[in-house]
Amino acid sequence: MKIIENIKLIIDNNTLSEYEKYYFEQHPRASKKPIENPYHPLMNQWMIMKRPMMNTLKQKWKNFICWLIESQGYSNLHIDRCEMKFITYYKTNRRHDVDAACPKFILDGFAESGFIVDDDSKHVVSLMLQCFVDKDNPRTEIEVTIHDK
Repeated sequence: MKIIENIKLIIDNNTLSEYEKYYFEQHPRASKKPIENPYHPLMNQWMIMKRPMMNTLKQKWKNFICWLIESQGYSNLHIDRCEMKFITYYKTNRRHDVDAACPKFILDGFAESGFIVDDDSKHVVSLMLQCFVDKDNPRTEIEVTIHDK
């Protein structure tokens, strides 16, 4: 496989602030932030939610990721084959299981926005998850390595 391009996306508090401006313009009656933290909710949190709450959370993340991809100019890129590396920097030193950091809602948003063709194993051939702590700058860094077919 030949590497065609590398793309790096960063979700941090500045990104969330920009999205909140957009979100509250679209939903003037809303009062609650749509996305609480600049990293994907842990699987341990959303798997125990009642189905309607989990679907609402998933939709909020999907909408956010679609906005992020559009704001970066990557809508309808339709990446066919890639590797992804998610590096999550949490704001607390609390124990975080790497396997609970599965970025399902982000991947769904990537597919919905047209950034990737699909989030199945034919298109996302490798997924790496890393977790660290940065109390001053919590964030998610997403590195996408695009390959030829």
